[in-house]
Amino acid sequence: MSTNVDNGGRAPRLSAAESRGRILAAARTAFTRAGYDAVGVREIAAAAGVDPAMVPRLFGSKEALFTMIADGAFGLEPVFEGSIEGMGERVARHLMAPITHHTAEDFDEFAFLLRSVGSPTAASILSSALHASFIKPLSERMTGPAAEARAALVTAYVMGFAVLRAGLGSSSIESAGDEVIVDRLGSAIQACLTP
Repeated sequence: MSTNVDNGGRAPRLSAAESRGRILAAARTAFTRAGYDAVGVREIAAAAGVDPAMVPRLFGSKEALFTMIADGAFGLEPVFEGSIEGMGERVARHLMAPITHHTAEDFDEFAFLLRSVGSPTAASILSSALHASFIKPLSERMTGPAAEARAALVTAYVMGFAVLRAGLGSSSIESAGDEVIVDRLGSAIQACLTP
């Protein structure tokens, strides 16, 4: 038995779950491309193919939607698994791997963060998400005093290096040779990891 109903040529009604999924996907793409302040609820709704009223109905607000995405954006990558001993070198080698270029449809956590960090509202949300999902879990794997501060320093090394190399492009880094960078960067990261 067919459940198709003639609705005057309009698109079929979406369930709340389908609308929610479409909105999340559209918001990830929009925030990654343009940042928090440059994206509006109407733009997200249009990209998702839903009525703009669905965004606040399903998520509460643009801020709540952004928070939901940020809360799932960060986490320890496999390179941070395993022993703390030697992790600095593993992370440095990972950072020197060939740069991956994302398509416009991909969710790029790094671009998501960079394009919104200038917004006071978004920066607060991003900081909370990064601390909860990356810095705190890393610090829990570390021993010794000030583990959370040391984990934040590791994060600063990783993010700063990624901005310089992948975001801005650094001929100084590329011309130095992988082993020089891995040795220096790995040693700096390792110094933060170990008490």
